[in-house]
Amino acid sequence: MLSVSTGQARGESGLSIPVTPWMDQDTQDRYAPIDIPLQPISINDLQETPLTAPREISTSAPVINVKPSTLETLYSGRIVDELEQYGYDLFDTTADLEKERLSMPAGAISDNYILSKGDTLDIIVRGQVNTQNQYTINNQGMLIVDDFTPLNAAGKSIEDIRALLQAETGGMHNTQIYISLSNVRQIGVLVVGHVKKPGRKNLTAFHTALDALSLAGGVDKTGSLRQIKLVRGGKSHTIDLYHLLMASGSGADKLLQDGDRLIVPPIGPTMAVSGAVKRPGIYELNAFDKISLHQALALSGGLMTPGQSRYMKMEFTSDGEETIQEVATSKQRLFGDGSILMVAQSEQKQASAVTLSGHTRQPGAHDLKKSNTLSALINDSKVLGKDIYPLIGIVERMDPNQLTKDLIAFSPRGVLKKQQDQQLKEGDIVHLFSMDEIRRLDPDHNSSHPLFHQASLNPQNAAIDEPVIAAFLKERSAFVRGAVRQEGAYPITKDTTLDSVLAVAGGMSLEANKESIEVTSRDLGRQTIDLKITNPSDVKISAGDTIRVNQKFHKINDQSVMLLGEVKHPGRYDLMPGDTMLKLMERAGGLTEQGYADGAIFSRASERKREQSRYKAQAQDLEMKLAASLQAVSDDKKPDMAQVSATQSLIAQLKSAQAVGRITVEADPASLTADPAQDILLEAGDKIFIPKRPLTVRVTGEVLSPAALQFKSGKDPLDYIREAGGTTYYADKDRAFVIYPDGSAQPLSISPWNHRSTMIPPGSMIIVPRDPKPFDFLESAERVSTMLANLAISGLYIEAIGDDD
Repeated sequence: MLSVSTGQARGESGLSIPVTPWMDQDTQDRYAPIDIPLQPISINDLQETPLTAPREISTSAPVINVKPSTLETLYSGRIVDELEQYGYDLFDTTADLEKERLSMPAGAISDNYILSKGDTLDIIVRGQVNTQNQYTINNQGMLIVDDFTPLNAAGKSIEDIRALLQAETGGMHNTQIYISLSNVRQIGVLVVGHVKKPGRKNLTAFHTALDALSLAGGVDKTGSLRQIKLVRGGKSHTIDLYHLLMASGSGADKLLQDGDRLIVPPIGPTMAVSGAVKRPGIYELNAFDKISLHQALALSGGLMTPGQSRYMKMEFTSDGEETIQEVATSKQRLFGDGSILMVAQSEQKQASAVTLSGHTRQPGAHDLKKSNTLSALINDSKVLGKDIYPLIGIVERMDPNQLTKDLIAFSPRGVLKKQQDQQLKEGDIVHLFSMDEIRRLDPDHNSSHPLFHQASLNPQNAAIDEPVIAAFLKERSAFVRGAVRQEGAYPITKDTTLDSVLAVAGGMSLEANKESIEVTSRDLGRQTIDLKITNPSDVKISAGDTIRVNQKFHKINDQSVMLLGEVKHPGRYDLMPGDTMLKLMERAGGLTEQGYADGAIFSRASERKREQSRYKAQAQDLEMKLAASLQAVSDDKKPDMAQVSATQSLIAQLKSAQAVGRITVEADPASLTADPAQDILLEAGDKIFIPKRPLTVRVTGEVLSPAALQFKSGKDPLDYIREAGGTTYYADKDRAFVIYPDGSAQPLSISPWNHRSTMIPPGSMIIVPRDPKPFDFLESAERVSTMLANLAISGLYIEAIGDDD
């Protein structure tokens, strides 16, 4: 019999379950009170699990429905945290119980086990008579053993049966009785209420109420874990699974008997605990009486960490309004149905400790009693990181009067040498820095240095990200310039000397003039230090001072050219001021017999840079014009997809083009000797390629079969083009040109109606460019033909020279 009420109901068990104002209609329906009658329930109306044919159980992992329940959705909607109902995952690990529900328990059965009908005993007689048989207690509770008087075994223990049978063997000489339980009796238990699979469950006498609930699929989240009713012999017992979950109480679970009924009523009043507790969740209350803060924390496992925390209570009034108030007492009963306890953890504070931070091998908290000074904290160089900056560290301390951070500078090197020390206080943070962190404070000075680039590529080398500390270090910097290995700004403390500052700058370079070191000070002006006379450890350096190390000489930079091709000694040659092409040829042993000086390809680094910049500028110009044409209002001015694709392809070629930077020069040693005015001065980065004496003329571009064709005296350009298969459909015949072996160029007239003969020497290249018609939609489309020609020429020269940088 179910009775639903909108106010308050009381069942036979005396449990009063009111409907609270914070529940919606669906929740009120689920939480409605239920009267649980204790009269016998007919099992004919319930589905029975047959003992003889147990249903198949899948051995795969159970599928857990992760969709939150209505109650979980209600609570999670009121706070930020997503909370789960506590305890219902207890049944997720019992999927294999049904396969074992009729098996014997592991281990030996104690002699005080109470027998009942259905139990099977294995009885062994040894001595004057030797027998072994199994005997089952019948429905009348009788145990009938061969050659023995029938015994009323129901209700007796195994030990009692053994004693009775042993007594009957008193007249038999040296006879012993051995009894063990062979097969445990089966019981039927009815499970109803808020479980996933209600009905009759076939178990054994060794199974408990928790086993029966697990076999029923577990308790639904709409069911109670704390008010489960075990009905036996007309009497009702309450099972509270929280005792089992929280206190491991053995009394929370009970052995079952045949005919027992388990009734799972709707869930009772609930509250939620969130925040800094060990087990946030939604908890069922054992009664409708309110609980205290202390009890609520006990439900959630206690605070995450000890210390002061703030406690806020959320609850609904009778008018349906939600209120929030701070809880100041732990004993007053304040939390009831629908309440939420939010625990805010206070910031942790390490008492009697100082913290060592930054570039150290021993970071973290240190006992203030043992490390009450800097010299005690940094008592060995092993405490420091391998790339420590030795001239400054910082003690960060809270000023109790101003409630701000106070920064105190010290020298790690001075602390280790017992030249500096500082008393430490509780809560101090000692910062140590690496050389890389200090150099990053002054990126303008260090950005061009190769060591800086290498360090900046390492993601583990982080810069100082606290602005106050970075500013504190910068304002205490001394500046080192000139002939040192690492120019820059270096923070220092008082009593820092010249030798220490030069050391952190990497030391003086090879060209340094140790007799001329300028130190410019705010207080002392400028002075020149001669290290042959003055010990640098005697020169004090202050914050803001500038140190300049002058040079004795200028070191020779890498000044070289590359000479390739048909010379006797090709390779890379170092330059001296005034070196010319003729001198280079003489150093290389002159040309080989096959060397062709008229076809020399001379590539200059500065020209390559200009040519590369020109390609990029042309690509950007094309991109802008393409974008403008795509936005044209008139459809006849908009390009089609083929034109867009062709333009994008040209832009990609320009961006990836490799510049040659060719200059027309004279490379024949005899001609250079006769006419010194043509002997060009060489520059670092020049590349010279002397090809073999050619017997071909190359035809490339928009011809059907680009090829290197045999040179014949008297052949004109049109003859060579015909031998290459003639021009293609896309050829721009009016812009065809020839590049002579020395790099000079001349336009050609190859149209049959406008043809004139031009002498083509061996080693020349005839280029037929592509018609710029697909690019007509662009402004200055005629320039596209020039771009295409230049790209073709660059490709040919790169192929000839190769990439030997």
